[in-house]
Formats: sequence, structure tokens, C-alpha cells
Amino acid sequence: MAGLLKNQAEPMPEQQSMPADSGAALDDPALEQAINYMGKKLYSEDLAEEIAGMFSQPEVAQPKLLAMAAMKIAESSDVETDGDIKEENLSILGMMALNEVVTIAEAAGVQIAGADVSAAFKEMVIMFAQDQGLSPEEIGGLKEAMAQVDDAELAAEAEALPDDYDEMLPDEDVPVGDREMGA
Repeated sequence: MAGLLKNQAEPMPEQQSMPADSGAALDDPALEQAINYMGKKLYSEDLAEEIAGMFSQPEVAQPKLLAMAAMKIAESSDVETDGDIKEENLSILGMMALNEVVTIAEAAGVQIAGADVSAAFKEMVIMFAQDQGLSPEEIGGLKEAMAQVDDAELAAEAEALPDDYDEMLPDEDVPVGDREMGA
């Protein structure tokens, strides 16, 4: 995985959009601010080297470690924007943070399979749900549902997508539930 933020250490001017390899035109200035902050923290303040050092312990469960590092980076980036990132864009920030952590770990010599990334993302979803105050029963149900997803199968499906798949998706917003429908 190529790090999306490696060359993003300096803040972007207001008019400049995301680099071509990010695949997204942002309509959320707070998300853009958080992404710039994440790149600065990782690559200008040597946080990437600290993260790489964490992966020198082979006995640590890699997906959970990947998830914890990515979650901390995403959370600090969200805090930097005073929590102004649109709710529907938090997953984008989380995925970008995970991508960067995976890239750093791979650069440190860790072999990471797509199934590890899938498992790490599932861990992040659970951590986020816990942070949002879901009840233990709801967390249990979420964990059970996530356990039904085969990480290797999900990774294979993701790898099978064309590189420009994101450009094939429609630009209009897709409702994510009753809240967005006005209920």
C-alpha cells in the first residue's frame, strides 16, 4: 500500500484539492484539515518512526496494533478540527489513517496481508462504537456480525476491484439511514 500522505507534510492551500491518488474530492474542509494534520504529524514530526518501532515486537497481534495506532492518529486529527468533520466522513479519516499505519509497518519490514488490514478495520469499528457509548449488548452484536465477515475473502474482493473503482461511483450522496432521511 502506498502512503497517501507521505508527500502531504505541508498544509495545502485552500483552493488546492487532494492529490490524484486519493481519489476523492472533498466537500468537508474539516476533513481536509484533519488529513493535512495527520500528514504533518506522521511525516514532519517523526511519528512514523515511532509507529515503525512499535512493529518490532513480533509477539503483538498485528491487526489490533494496526487498529490502535490508526485510531489514535484519526482521533488526534479529528480533535485538531474541534470535531468539525462531517460524521459521514469519519470513516474516510479512519481508513486513511489505517492506510498510513499499514504503509509505515510495511516499510518497517512487517509482512501485512489484506486479511490483516480487514481485521484491523473491523477492530477500529469496534473501538469507535465503544467510544460512541454503545451498550455492551450492542457491541456484542456488532462483534458477532463482524465475526461473520471472512477477512481473507473480504481482502480478496477488495483486491479484485479496479484501481479506479472510486471514480466509477456516483457523486450524489447516498442516504445512510433514518437520520439522513429526516426521520
